[in-house]
Amino acid sequence: MRRGFKSQAEKSSIAARQALGITLLAPLDPWAYAAHLQVRILDFNKLGLPASVVRQLVAVDHESWSAMTIQEAQSFGIVLNPAHALTRQRSNLMHELAHIELRHVPSSVQVSETGLLLLSDYSEDQEQEADWHAAALLLPRDGLMQLRSRQQSSDQIASHYGVSRQLTEWRLRMTGVDIQIRRSGH
Repeated sequence: MRRGFKSQAEKSSIAARQALGITLLAPLDPWAYAAHLQVRILDFNKLGLPASVVRQLVAVDHESWSAMTIQEAQSFGIVLNPAHALTRQRSNLMHELAHIELRHVPSSVQVSETGLLLLSDYSEDQEQEADWHAAALLLPRDGLMQLRSRQQSSDQIASHYGVSRQLTEWRLRMTGVDIQIRRSGH
């Protein structure tokens, strides 16, 4: 894993929010960020997949995939699993955008019959880096500090930023926000 990726993720969060004209306390809209990065979000329901495939992907085996990035030349598109909750879709989209923004190279690539690159199978280090990057964009540390110092619960913070409680608690734990708040006497 690249050294300093955690501090770089925090800097990227600030830069992304500045580019979108939002504060650290404002929820970051992953779809707006995708548009800023010129990444298209493809509507799963408009892909023209056979009904049996749609049923398999969103009903029978909906937990087997979250999102998929495709690339044609230098253009990227992302397909999200519509069976997932909006909070999970937001996280999945930011995770895929993190891979693109960090210029991760997948360990395996599949090419469709039409020549589209279906990017998949990133290394464990790249997956962890994308997780951290996406979470920093969705839940900026300074925003977490401000909300936690106001005695906001994990559920309240998650609701505010439009993410899951689990992601919020992971981010609070991984950034040491709660420890810092306790030590400062808030």
